[in-house]
Amino acid sequence: MIEDKVPEQFDWVHARSECSLGKVFKELEQGVREDIDIAQSLVPVRYQTKFDVVKAVNTRFSATRADDPMTAFTRSVDFVCSKGQITVYDDKDAEMFAAILTLSNDGKCRLVVDGKELTQWQFRRMALEKLFFSSSE
Repeated sequence: MIEDKVPEQFDWVHARSECSLGKVFKELEQGVREDIDIAQSLVPVRYQTKFDVVKAVNTRFSATRADDPMTAFTRSVDFVCSKGQITVYDDKDAEMFAAILTLSNDGKCRLVVDGKELTQWQFRRMALEKLFFSSSE
C-alpha cells in the first residue's frame, strides 16, 4: 500500500485552518446528495421508494426515504452542525453519533467518531447505510 508522503516541512497550521466545520459540513451535504442520487438510480422502476435531501437551514439537512407515497411514511437521517461538531440523528431524533474534526498524521482533514478517524465517505456510510438498505420497520 502506497502512502501519501507528507513533506518534512508541512504547513499544518494552514491545513488545519482549511479543515473547518463549515467547509466539511458543506462537503458532507454535497456527498450525501450524490449518495442519494446513486441510491435512487438503483431503485427498480416498479418500486415507489423515493430518496431526497431536505435542507432546513445552513446548519441542518436531512436525507429522507419514502417507501410508499400513499402512507406518507418517511424515514430520515438528520445532519446537524453545531457546538463544534457534526451530529447525526435518526428519524426519532435520537443521536446516532457525533464527529469532531482533526488533521490526521498524513495531513488530511478527518472526522473523528468515538476516537476513530474517518473519511467523509466512511462517515456518510455510517449515517446512511441503514436508510438505504434496510426495509421499513
